[in-house]
Amino acid sequence: MNEAAPRSAAEPPFSDLEKKAWIALFALSALLHLVQLGSHALHHDESIHAWAALHLIQDGTYKYDPVYHGPVQYFAVALAYKTWGLLTLSSGDSDFSARLAPALGGIALSMMALLLRRRFGPAAAFATGVLAAFSPNLLYYSRFCRDDIWSLLGTAGLFLWLDQYLARGRLRDLCFASLSASVAFASKENFYVLLALMVPSVAAAWAEPGRGIDVWNRLRRIIDWLEAHTVPLVGALLLFFCVSEVLYTFFLVHPESGNPVFDAISYWWGQHKLERVGGPKTFYLPRLLQYEFAIVLPALAFIATRWSRFTFAERFLAGWALSSVAMYAYLGEKAGWLIVHQVLPFLPLAGAAWALLAGKGSRARLGGAVVVAASLLTAVTLSFVYPVLTPNSRKAESAIQVQTCPEMLGLVDEILAYGKVGEVPAAIVSGEAGWPMSWYVRKAPVNWQAPKGDLRPPIVVCDDADADKQAEVLGPSYKRDRVPFRAWWIPDVAPKPLRPNLRQLLLYLFTRETWDRADGNNPIGSVWVTVFRRTGPATLPPVPPPAPAPAEAPAEAKGTS
Repeated sequence: MNEAAPRSAAEPPFSDLEKKAWIALFALSALLHLVQLGSHALHHDESIHAWAALHLIQDGTYKYDPVYHGPVQYFAVALAYKTWGLLTLSSGDSDFSARLAPALGGIALSMMALLLRRRFGPAAAFATGVLAAFSPNLLYYSRFCRDDIWSLLGTAGLFLWLDQYLARGRLRDLCFASLSASVAFASKENFYVLLALMVPSVAAAWAEPGRGIDVWNRLRRIIDWLEAHTVPLVGALLLFFCVSEVLYTFFLVHPESGNPVFDAISYWWGQHKLERVGGPKTFYLPRLLQYEFAIVLPALAFIATRWSRFTFAERFLAGWALSSVAMYAYLGEKAGWLIVHQVLPFLPLAGAAWALLAGKGSRARLGGAVVVAASLLTAVTLSFVYPVLTPNSRKAESAIQVQTCPEMLGLVDEILAYGKVGEVPAAIVSGEAGWPMSWYVRKAPVNWQAPKGDLRPPIVVCDDADADKQAEVLGPSYKRDRVPFRAWWIPDVAPKPLRPNLRQLLLYLFTRETWDRADGNNPIGSVWVTVFRRTGPATLPPVPPPAPAPAEAPAEAKGTS
């Protein structure tokens, strides 16, 4: 195992300049991750996660369900609610605090690059930290109430602290690696994908150029190392098991969730075959090139030009990076947030490539500066300029497949205002709008079934398909309107992918202006809801009984038209 991590390798000391650079990086990363964190509407999934974390606090209940992934994010978001509530002397639950925990996780991920200093050197470690902080997809999805950031943190911590243990033999590093593995395992079912990816990753690490793979010699050395470290490794596995059990069983409240493996694999393998959120095999490639060009392209160039000089760790990362792109292309579930799991193994290789570029001539550094500026502009545009979708705008980011329309927030404000002045119910909401409206109007008296009888709330929200029926029930004292509720732009998904010409493609890349559909209609797909706003009194006057029918109809009414 000496080749993997020589014990003689010492971590270089910090210079004053390097310390200041890391402090500046931390400050900039915190700024980009925390500013305007609650400014745009929660995605459908975010609202469910935020709601579940709130009920974890209020009711003390949680039970693992593979549909909603592992428990780590719920515990983290619930803790953020509690902490934010203490700091602000409030209830603590808001859009901002729902995204606060993953945002802090994104900052932590960029700072974890410090653990690469011994292996790759100070310059490469710092470049990796910069890339992790300002990667467009990592920034966007760490400002998102989902579990992916915890999966990334756990995965990165597992390998970084395991590498520290291999180098120094310190038990605390092995404990940190074990705890990180527990976090990755209890965050998201990507952990099982990661285990599968370790096969090609280890094979690549063993494939020394010009020497082949001496399998039996390697296995004998690994067996010798395992025998020498049996006790700490068994302890680490026991720690992993105990922490994972505590998390999945909600501190042993639900022991039936103590073995999530079968449920997790069976459910998500079913989703893979079903292709519930499907797309072509090439779904991720254009998005990786559009957003992560400052990471993926330098890493690929680094692999192509220096493979023969790669160390064990660099070959491992190269195998992991390339096989992860292949694996997620194969898997039937295609979602924008899965890009971040493909970006992660590219980061150290890209950091090493940028460190090499920094030592080149001024022309190379100037070209690098242009790429960095373009990448930062892409990240800012994705997270702050066009972080949502709406059919009222032709601007869209391809990394965002589906998002709650910003127009819904105005409707939320109306319902909350009626609740504050004592309207009961303040609204009736049914159909598709149940999420994220369940989160947004949680503090207002809202009925969640279609109106019946004489109940006349100030606002009624329903699906467009049910609008005519609701209009009959509500009567003439309501004004009818439509509001965009959810929008999407997925140009490369069948049955009719949107193929741009060169002009349209360049216009999109520089302005985010989407191109027309073949039928000329709006390229932004959307679901609208019908909103009825009361214009008459809250309670309708009693309906008088019908007049008795005459004994015989008047003569002029007997004929037919």
